[in-house]
Amino acid sequence: MKFRSTLIALAVMATTTAAQAQDALAPLPSYNRAPSTPTPAQPLVKPGVPSRPDLPMATMAPAAPSAPAASQDPGRTVRLEQHQAHPSGVAMMLTGITYRADSVIVSASILNRSDRSVALNRGGNSLVLVDDRGRSHPFVPPADNPEVQVAPRSRVTANFVFVGPLLGDTRSVQLSTNGPSGSASDRLTSSPSFMFRVPVS
Repeated sequence: MKFRSTLIALAVMATTTAAQAQDALAPLPSYNRAPSTPTPAQPLVKPGVPSRPDLPMATMAPAAPSAPAASQDPGRTVRLEQHQAHPSGVAMMLTGITYRADSVIVSASILNRSDRSVALNRGGNSLVLVDDRGRSHPFVPPADNPEVQVAPRSRVTANFVFVGPLLGDTRSVQLSTNGPSGSASDRLTSSPSFMFRVPVS
């Protein structure tokens, strides 16, 4: 009798275990959820970098300057022929300046006859545009060449974009390269200092 009771108990346990196993294998109920989107392997925005369009920048030809220089406002362009030669073998010529509602664009041609690369914006903040009232207009450097380096024995054209606009009482602006760290006379410098004064009209 005891043996038979044991067999009955084992049979009940086996039936319960089989039912539990079958429940475990049964598919989960569907809740009509949309399929999930896989997480990208790389973040869409680099950590710490705001998700917004890039700032405007000056570009070396042949690329065109981006916004705000590429805005719909054509601005007013003054043609220039200001030329300076540096003892290091670098020459710079301003060919025009464009005054827009949101920017000032200085067009220039740079010739580097020396055997070394030179920079016009050493340190990333030494290319400066200041009006005759002492107000500074920050330079927006190109992302791929923030120091505006010019290779040895090469000629480039550039559009230097500065934050605008000029105020109505401005009569002239002064463009300078390499600020106080550059040299106006050192034949061996890689940071030549140039200074141009440009009338607004």
